[in-house]
Amino acid sequence: MTEHRDPAEARLDELLGAWCREIEDVPVPRLVDPEYAVDVVIEAKKRGRVPAPPDGAGTRPPGDAREEAF
Repeated sequence: MTEHRDPAEARLDELLGAWCREIEDVPVPRLVDPEYAVDVVIEAKKRGRVPAPPDGAGTRPPGDAREEAF
């Protein structure tokens, strides 16, 4: 059984595929250095400037994130 594709659908697939490849070829630079970001959050927590998660959600591990990373 031979499958017949709509030429417009085939062209759309071709265009979207090319667009995806073009996007993936462009490197995305880091906007924030992860280590610096962790340091900023730790300092903010020490100063009491990081609010607790809403409804007491346990979304963050207890303790210092930097200590647990090593």
